[in-house]
Amino acid sequence: MCFLDFGNSSFYEGSFDENFAKAMSNFVAAAFIPPQTINSAELAQKCFENGIPNVKWEKPVQYIRNSCAGYFNGECQLIITRSVILEMIIIAFRGTIKKEQMNIGADKTITTFIPWKYNKTFGNVNKYFFAAAENMWEHQIESYLNNNKGYLIVFTGHSIGGSIASLSALKASQLGFVDPGNILLYTFGEPRIGDSDFSKNFHFLVPGSYRVVHNSDIVPHLPLCDGIINDSCKNNAGKAYHQPQEIW
Repeated sequence: MCFLDFGNSSFYEGSFDENFAKAMSNFVAAAFIPPQTINSAELAQKCFENGIPNVKWEKPVQYIRNSCAGYFNGECQLIITRSVILEMIIIAFRGTIKKEQMNIGADKTITTFIPWKYNKTFGNVNKYFFAAAENMWEHQIESYLNNNKGYLIVFTGHSIGGSIASLSALKASQLGFVDPGNILLYTFGEPRIGDSDFSKNFHFLVPGSYRVVHNSDIVPHLPLCDGIINDSCKNNAGKAYHQPQEIW
Protein backbone atom coordinates (compact mmCIF):
# COMPACT_ATOMS: atom_id res chain seq x y z
CA MET A 1 0.00 0.00 0.00
CA CYS A 2 2.84 2.42 0.80
CA PHE A 3 5.20 3.78 -1.80
CA LEU A 4 8.95 4.24 -2.02
CA ASP A 5 11.26 5.57 0.65
CA PHE A 6 12.24 9.10 -0.36
CA GLY A 7 14.42 9.91 2.63
CA ASN A 8 14.14 13.13 4.59
CA SER A 9 16.59 15.33 2.70
CA SER A 10 15.02 18.56 1.46
CA PHE A 11 11.70 17.60 3.02
CA TYR A 12 10.49 21.19 2.99
CA GLU A 13 12.00 24.25 1.33
CA GLY A 14 9.10 26.71 1.47
CA SER A 15 7.94 26.28 -2.14
CA PHE A 16 6.66 23.29 -4.07
CA ASP A 17 8.95 20.35 -3.39
CA GLU A 18 8.54 17.22 -5.50
CA ASN A 19 10.29 15.05 -2.92
CA PHE A 20 7.97 16.32 -0.21
CA ALA A 21 4.95 15.68 -2.44
CA LYS A 22 6.12 12.09 -2.96
CA ALA A 23 6.62 11.75 0.78
CA MET A 24 3.07 12.97 1.42
CA SER A 25 1.70 10.31 -0.92
CA ASN A 26 2.80 7.77 1.70
CA PHE A 27 0.84 9.52 4.43
CA VAL A 28 -2.22 9.63 2.18
CA ALA A 29 -1.75 5.90 1.54
CA ALA A 30 -1.81 5.36 5.31
CA ALA A 31 -5.18 7.13 5.44
CA PHE A 32 -6.66 4.30 3.35
CA ILE A 33 -5.86 1.66 6.00
CA PRO A 34 -9.13 0.67 7.74
CA PRO A 35 -8.87 1.46 11.48
CA GLN A 36 -10.41 -1.91 12.30
CA THR A 37 -7.45 -3.72 10.72
CA ILE A 38 -5.66 -5.60 13.50
CA ASN A 39 -2.23 -4.15 12.72
CA SER A 40 -3.41 -0.85 11.24
CA ALA A 41 -1.08 1.29 13.37
CA GLU A 42 1.95 -0.80 12.40
CA LEU A 43 1.04 -0.62 8.72
CA ALA A 44 0.62 3.13 9.00
CA GLN A 45 4.02 3.47 10.65
CA LYS A 46 5.61 1.74 7.67
CA CYS A 47 4.02 4.31 5.39
CA PHE A 48 5.27 7.15 7.59
CA GLU A 49 8.80 5.77 7.58
CA ASN A 50 8.70 5.36 3.80
CA GLY A 51 7.67 8.99 3.52
CA ILE A 52 9.99 10.72 6.01
CA PRO A 53 12.18 8.22 7.88
CA ASN A 54 14.04 8.40 11.19
CA VAL A 55 12.02 11.16 12.84
CA LYS A 56 9.97 9.07 15.31
CA TRP A 57 6.42 9.40 14.06
CA GLU A 58 3.96 8.88 16.90
CA LYS A 59 1.28 6.21 16.91
CA PRO A 60 -1.42 7.60 14.65
CA VAL A 61 -4.94 8.65 15.44
CA GLN A 62 -7.25 6.97 12.92
CA TYR A 63 -10.88 7.89 12.45
CA ILE A 64 -13.55 6.82 10.00
CA ARG A 65 -17.00 8.36 9.74
CA ASN A 66 -19.94 6.85 7.90
CA SER A 67 -22.18 9.17 5.91
CA CYS A 68 -19.76 12.01 6.59
CA ALA A 69 -21.76 14.42 4.46
CA GLY A 70 -25.13 12.70 4.58
CA TYR A 71 -24.57 11.56 1.03
CA PHE A 72 -24.98 7.95 -0.11
CA ASN A 73 -23.56 6.70 3.19
CA GLY A 74 -20.15 7.67 1.84
CA GLU A 75 -17.31 7.21 4.31
CA CYS A 76 -14.61 9.73 5.13
CA GLN A 77 -11.40 8.77 6.89
CA LEU A 78 -8.41 10.59 8.33
CA ILE A 79 -5.13 9.75 9.99
CA ILE A 80 -3.03 12.09 12.15
CA THR A 81 0.53 11.69 13.33
CA ARG A 82 3.20 13.90 14.88
CA SER A 83 6.99 14.15 14.92
CA VAL A 84 8.35 16.07 17.90
CA ILE A 85 11.79 16.03 16.27
CA LEU A 86 10.48 17.89 13.21
CA GLU A 87 7.84 19.83 15.16
CA MET A 88 5.44 18.69 12.45
CA ILE A 89 1.92 17.28 12.42
CA ILE A 90 0.52 15.59 9.33
CA ILE A 91 -3.23 15.28 8.86
CA ALA A 92 -4.09 13.05 5.90
CA PHE A 93 -7.50 12.30 4.41
CA ARG A 94 -8.47 9.23 2.42
CA GLY A 95 -9.73 9.59 -1.11
CA THR A 96 -12.79 8.25 -2.86
CA ILE A 97 -13.32 4.49 -2.67
CA LYS A 98 -16.93 4.35 -3.87
CA LYS A 99 -17.81 5.71 -7.29
CA GLU A 100 -21.08 7.12 -5.92
CA GLN A 101 -19.09 9.66 -3.92
CA MET A 102 -18.24 11.58 -7.08
CA ASN A 103 -21.40 10.85 -9.07
CA ILE A 104 -22.34 14.41 -9.94
CA GLY A 105 -25.62 13.28 -11.45
CA ALA A 106 -26.75 11.41 -8.36
CA ASP A 107 -27.44 14.34 -6.05
CA LYS A 108 -27.59 18.07 -6.65
CA THR A 109 -25.58 18.56 -3.44
CA ILE A 110 -22.40 17.74 -5.34
CA THR A 111 -22.91 20.77 -7.60
CA THR A 112 -24.47 23.14 -5.06
CA PHE A 113 -22.41 26.07 -3.77
CA ILE A 114 -23.10 27.99 -0.58
CA PRO A 115 -21.46 31.03 1.11
CA TRP A 116 -18.36 30.18 3.14
CA LYS A 117 -19.66 29.88 6.70
CA TYR A 118 -16.82 31.75 8.38
CA ASN A 119 -16.96 34.83 6.13
CA LYS A 120 -20.00 35.27 3.90
CA THR A 121 -18.11 37.72 1.64
CA PHE A 122 -15.27 35.24 1.11
CA GLY A 123 -16.90 33.42 -1.78
CA ASN A 124 -18.89 30.24 -2.26
CA VAL A 125 -17.90 26.70 -1.34
CA ASN A 126 -19.17 23.33 -2.51
CA LYS A 127 -21.90 22.27 -0.10
CA TYR A 128 -20.99 18.57 -0.10
CA PHE A 129 -17.26 19.00 0.46
CA PHE A 130 -17.89 21.62 3.14
CA ALA A 131 -20.23 19.29 5.06
CA ALA A 132 -17.67 16.49 4.89
CA ALA A 133 -14.86 18.76 6.12
CA GLU A 134 -16.94 20.08 9.01
CA ASN A 135 -17.82 16.57 10.16
CA MET A 136 -14.20 15.43 10.06
CA TRP A 137 -12.95 18.54 11.87
CA GLU A 138 -14.90 17.53 14.97
CA HIS A 139 -12.63 14.54 15.61
CA GLN A 140 -9.20 15.41 17.00
CA ILE A 141 -8.15 18.06 14.47
CA GLU A 142 -8.91 21.10 16.61
CA SER A 143 -7.37 19.57 19.73
CA TYR A 144 -4.17 18.72 17.84
CA LEU A 145 -3.90 22.28 16.57
CA ASN A 146 -4.54 23.79 20.00
CA ASN A 147 -2.03 21.53 21.74
CA ASN A 148 0.83 21.99 19.27
CA LYS A 149 1.23 25.71 18.75
CA GLY A 150 4.23 26.62 16.61
CA TYR A 151 4.31 23.27 14.81
CA LEU A 152 4.27 23.01 11.04
CA ILE A 153 0.85 21.60 10.16
CA VAL A 154 0.63 19.65 6.92
CA PHE A 155 -2.77 18.85 5.45
CA THR A 156 -2.86 16.31 2.64
CA GLY A 157 -5.37 14.10 0.89
CA HIS A 158 -6.42 12.39 -2.31
CA SER A 159 -9.54 13.13 -4.39
CA ILE A 160 -12.39 14.03 -2.01
CA GLY A 161 -9.82 13.72 0.76
CA GLY A 162 -7.93 16.55 -0.94
CA SER A 163 -11.05 18.70 -0.78
CA ILE A 164 -11.45 18.02 2.93
CA ALA A 165 -7.74 18.74 3.50
CA SER A 166 -8.03 22.07 1.68
CA LEU A 167 -11.09 23.22 3.59
CA SER A 168 -9.56 22.11 6.89
CA ALA A 169 -6.37 24.06 6.13
CA LEU A 170 -8.40 27.13 5.27
CA LYS A 171 -10.45 26.90 8.46
CA ALA A 172 -7.31 26.43 10.57
CA SER A 173 -5.81 29.58 9.05
CA GLN A 174 -8.87 31.81 8.97
CA LEU A 175 -9.99 31.04 12.52
CA GLY A 176 -6.51 31.57 13.90
CA PHE A 177 -5.69 28.02 14.97
CA VAL A 178 -2.48 28.10 12.91
CA ASP A 179 -0.43 30.93 11.45
CA PRO A 180 -0.66 30.79 7.63
CA GLY A 181 3.11 30.50 7.46
CA ASN A 182 2.95 27.28 9.47
CA ILE A 183 0.50 25.55 7.12
CA LEU A 184 1.37 23.37 4.15
CA LEU A 185 -1.25 21.82 1.88
CA TYR A 186 -0.45 19.09 -0.64
CA THR A 187 -3.39 17.43 -2.39
CA PHE A 188 -3.61 14.85 -5.16
CA GLY A 189 -6.43 14.72 -7.72
CA GLU A 190 -8.53 17.24 -5.80
CA PRO A 191 -11.91 18.31 -7.26
CA ARG A 192 -13.02 21.94 -7.37
CA ILE A 193 -14.13 23.15 -3.94
CA GLY A 194 -15.24 26.75 -4.48
CA ASP A 195 -15.91 29.54 -6.95
CA SER A 196 -13.61 32.22 -8.35
CA ASP A 197 -13.85 34.61 -5.39
CA PHE A 198 -13.28 31.72 -3.00
CA SER A 199 -10.16 30.62 -4.88
CA LYS A 200 -8.61 34.11 -4.78
CA ASN A 201 -9.21 34.54 -1.06
CA PHE A 202 -8.10 30.98 -0.35
CA HIS A 203 -4.64 31.69 -1.76
CA PHE A 204 -4.04 34.57 0.67
CA LEU A 205 -4.88 32.47 3.72
CA VAL A 206 -3.17 29.26 2.60
CA PRO A 207 -0.22 30.45 0.48
CA GLY A 208 1.64 27.14 0.82
CA SER A 209 -1.01 25.26 -1.15
CA TYR A 210 -0.23 22.80 -3.96
CA ARG A 211 -2.69 20.71 -6.01
CA VAL A 212 -0.94 17.87 -7.79
CA VAL A 213 -2.98 16.64 -10.78
CA HIS A 214 -2.60 14.06 -13.55
CA ASN A 215 -3.69 14.72 -17.12
CA SER A 216 -5.78 11.52 -17.34
CA ASP A 217 -7.62 12.01 -14.04
CA ILE A 218 -11.19 13.25 -14.47
CA VAL A 219 -11.77 14.14 -10.81
CA PRO A 220 -9.93 17.51 -10.89
CA HIS A 221 -12.39 18.53 -13.64
CA LEU A 222 -15.32 18.05 -11.27
CA PRO A 223 -17.69 19.64 -10.55
CA LEU A 224 -17.85 20.88 -14.13
CA CYS A 225 -17.42 24.60 -14.77
CA ASP A 226 -20.24 25.10 -17.26
CA GLY A 227 -21.37 21.61 -18.07
CA ILE A 228 -18.58 20.87 -20.54
CA ILE A 229 -15.55 18.98 -19.28
CA ASN A 230 -13.02 20.80 -21.49
CA ASP A 231 -14.60 24.23 -21.14
CA SER A 232 -12.68 27.07 -19.50
CA CYS A 233 -13.84 28.05 -16.03
CA LYS A 234 -15.46 31.48 -15.78
CA ASN A 235 -15.23 34.00 -12.94
CA ASN A 236 -18.89 33.55 -12.07
CA ALA A 237 -20.18 33.45 -8.51
CA GLY A 238 -21.34 30.00 -7.51
CA LYS A 239 -19.56 28.27 -10.40
CA ALA A 240 -16.78 25.76 -9.78
CA TYR A 241 -13.26 27.19 -9.94
CA HIS A 242 -9.91 25.80 -8.74
CA GLN A 243 -7.72 27.52 -6.18
CA PRO A 244 -3.96 27.81 -6.90
CA GLN A 245 -1.31 26.43 -7.10
CA GLU A 246 -1.79 23.63 -9.63
CA ILE A 247 1.14 21.27 -10.19
CA TRP A 248 0.53 19.34 -13.42
